[in-house]
Amino acid sequence: MSYINNSNGWSNQHTNHVANKVDHLADKISFAVDMVANAAINLDGAQQELLTLANAPYPPQSTQLITLANRIAANKRQIDDGLAKIKEMARTIDQETNQIQTPPQRGW
Repeated sequence: MSYINNSNGWSNQHTNHVANKVDHLADKISFAVDMVANAAINLDGAQQELLTLANAPYPPQSTQLITLANRIAANKRQIDDGLAKIKEMARTIDQETNQIQTPPQRGW
């Protein structure tokens, strides 16, 4: 990959283009990871609510359990969506690195 560090100007446009794409993907990955992390935090809250319900002096109402089940389902969807986005971006990174590994054609 010595063409990346080539300062003669021939590959600077290609290098900058690839660097911008990688930077954009890194931002998207960071967002997807934040999605998964927030869902995990919300699941911690659901766990605490379950513990509170289990230790209550009276049994939980069915509406409480349904609400909690819906929150857990929404968090699972958020985790699934975040992981799917990360997987999609990993494929994109693979495609972009293939471009990096193939130096631009020189010639007239």
